Amino acid sequence: MKSFVSIPYSLTLRRIYVFPTRYGFLFLLVLLIMLIGSVNYNNNLGFLLTFLLGSMLFVSMFYTYNNLSGIKFLSVKANPVFPKDEAVFEYVIYAKDTDRLSVEFGFSEDKKRKWDIVPNIENRVKATTPANMRGLLTPGPLLIFTSYPFGLFRGWSWIQFESSCIVYPQPVKGAFETAEYLDSKEGGNREGSGVDDFCGLKNYQQGDTIQHISWKASSRGQGLYTKVFCGNLGTSVMLDINRLSNNLDMEQKLSRLCYMVLKAHRMNLSYGLKIPGVNILPETGESHKAQCLKALALFGISANDIK
Repeated sequence: MKSFVSIPYSLTLRRIYVFPTRYGFLFLLVLLIMLIGSVNYNNNLGFLLTFLLGSMLFVSMFYTYNNLSGIKFLSVKANPVFPKDEAVFEYVIYAKDTDRLSVEFGFSEDKKRKWDIVPNIENRVKATTPANMRGLLTPGPLLIFTSYPFGLFRGWSWIQFESSCIVYPQPVKGAFETAEYLDSKEGGNREGSGVDDFCGLKNYQQGDTIQHISWKASSRGQGLYTKVFCGNLGTSVMLDINRLSNNLDMEQKLSRLCYMVLKAHRMNLSYGLKIPGVNILPETGESHKAQCLKALALFGISANDIK
């Protein structure tokens, strides 16, 4: 297993490997045949051409190594994604003095992408990997590869950085089941009976208006629910995992809650989230949505795994 390295990190001699490509081996074979022929016929021009091409081969190996040497990784970040999306890791890298041309970055041989690195400025390069399941995605080692300038040698290095990407649960549609949130200090925000927006569903109670019963949910065998509408009363709701059906497993409940968070955000509701060990008070906005989705993504993950 490759050990993790911390950023900032520079590529040095011990981390870079250089080896001939198949064209490089073919070139060496041709040089060997030319050398044997020059010795056999004592041909000075043959010696001159052989040694000239040999020196080009040596210089090519040096330039291949130098194209990677000294590349410095300054930072790495990855924005959260949903399952089945591509997690994009963006690296900020720096190199001194000279251009580093045709340098490839990727987490696998078949998903490398080629970049030209401009010297003495911060360059941003990206590498992608599939996000298959909820949680904290730690990508495999990053491959840095080049065959510049002639393709006779390949230089490469594998580096395992301490980086990760948050993968949210996969949203799954379902009844928008909410609980009323009461603020003990201010007397509480209560659900109103306005008709501006549909807020969600709550368990049917005797005396609820029959026109607000969700017959669609009832026809699907989900039970008897009453539709809740948000009027002008500043409604705040809680998305509580305990209100979801016991027939769902934990991953299904997290996916349902993920869908409800996204829907509440689109409706500009003041909403909170309650799951075991986490109680987020109602709020609105992008940062609040990200906080709730992150709590769902990292549910059940040990704190030691979170970098």
